[in-house]
Amino acid sequence: METKKELTLEEKHEILFDIMKDVDAFCRANNIKYSISDGTMLGAIRHGGFIPWDDDIDICMLREDFDRFAATYKSDKYHLLYKTDNGDEFFYAGFMKVNDPTTYWEGPEKKLIYGHGVAIDIFPFDSVPEDEKERKKHMHHIRSVDNRLYHSQKKDLLSRFKSRGHSIEGWWNKLNEEVHHGKYSDSPLVGQSVCVKDDHVVMRKDMFDNIVDIPFNGYNFRGFGDFHEYLTFLFGPDYMTPKKWAHNFTIYRR
Repeated sequence: METKKELTLEEKHEILFDIMKDVDAFCRANNIKYSISDGTMLGAIRHGGFIPWDDDIDICMLREDFDRFAATYKSDKYHLLYKTDNGDEFFYAGFMKVNDPTTYWEGPEKKLIYGHGVAIDIFPFDSVPEDEKERKKHMHHIRSVDNRLYHSQKKDLLSRFKSRGHSIEGWWNKLNEEVHHGKYSDSPLVGQSVCVKDDHVVMRKDMFDNIVDIPFNGYNFRGFGDFHEYLTFLFGPDYMTPKKWAHNFTIYRR
């Protein structure tokens, strides 16, 4: 019986870095605006690259760039996962991944359908209402649909109840419809409503107008010029003080 080869953290970093360079080159060549985000931005500013114990890369885009990337990204080596079910790779969510198809992962959650390995995550930011009460209501609704999509992929009875018995594709289509209504396109605010636990991830839309090169492992990726404001918002004023955490997914070579 063949022994599975588990990737080390250093090997994950090497693959992630190579995927990110491929994505960055594509975005620059096609005038698609993005910013490194979340722990990736924190790592770039605090460590000059990866947070030493972290094992992923996150980037974000405004919806129009997100949609254009989803429609046009091509790579000889990596695969875009977005409403994907091709036998070896499976991914249905409100965000997308760029995946190394030679890897696969096993996480702590055994009731989900997994079909990807080392991958970077790409999150969309959508226009949201200026009025706080209306914004919370709107983002809660998007999160609830996103949550139904998540639970439609699990096999336990509680999740089947939460998904209301609808199909994975049905909930994905519903979520896609909800985020493309364009009702708040004139708002100066954008928010991330998918793959989040609450509605606090809101920022000025014009932060995407100030995108600069940010060094990462000796390479320049794109990121918010107002990174101090962004990181303070996400992690607090002491974001330069390390707090150890990581996803700790077990990933193997196929």
